[in-house]
Amino acid sequence: MRIKITYETLDGDIVLPKHYNHHIQALIYKTFSPQLATNLHNIGFPYGKRRFKLFTFSRILEKGIPTKDDTKLIFKSKITFYFSSPIEDIVENLAERSFKEREFELCGKKIYISQLQIITTPKIEEKVKIKAISPITIYSTLKKADGSKIVHFYKPIDKEFSKLIENNAKKKFHLIYGKDPEELKLEIKPLKFSVKDNLKLVKFKDTIIEGYTGVYELTGSPELIYVTYEAGLGNKNSGGFGMWEIWREKEEDENA
Repeated sequence: MRIKITYETLDGDIVLPKHYNHHIQALIYKTFSPQLATNLHNIGFPYGKRRFKLFTFSRILEKGIPTKDDTKLIFKSKITFYFSSPIEDIVENLAERSFKEREFELCGKKIYISQLQIITTPKIEEKVKIKAISPITIYSTLKKADGSKIVHFYKPIDKEFSKLIENNAKKKFHLIYGKDPEELKLEIKPLKFSVKDNLKLVKFKDTIIEGYTGVYELTGSPELIYVTYEAGLGNKNSGGFGMWEIWREKEEDENA
């Protein structure tokens, strides 16, 4: 289930850090009911040693104006982003609490819910072209010879990228439906993509996350593709990574 939320301010512009993912995530958690926020943050949905949150959100849809020192973005009176989860209770909780509370605070600025829209789920087939509306990241934690650990981020052109994306999606499928997803398949292939132009380095708290935007083709089992539409592709979804929408080339050409 996916919704589109717009917040406005009655007092000038909304100024956010250039790397604002953590602040949007904090806004979402503050909007959830205290019980849901605590459960998701502390427990989530365990799978082995990992804990999934099973929600994701997009980048802010409005284009922010960079400040002179390039550390912040200025948004003219409003911000909008998508929020999605395969667990309807999570989306419904956010929506209901948004209208109940009405007034929120984001980076010291009072903001208000001005619009909340339920997005119609697109038809998912065995092959879909998608556009990343938040960077896609997938990584492995590797052990070095000296015993220390290092996080290795994969590029969409790396041969391991697609398989890791598939394995991640299967874990989410198992958590959501409680069924064995081993027969399901998923492959991701870059279509309109450049390692240089689509690389997005996002500072999340004190960690730099390497992710990629761009246009891709997903092929495989529709039910597994659907999981990635609702829960996000790859890692760090609850930090604002891995959200996608159907890419329609004609519409993009018309808006260019």
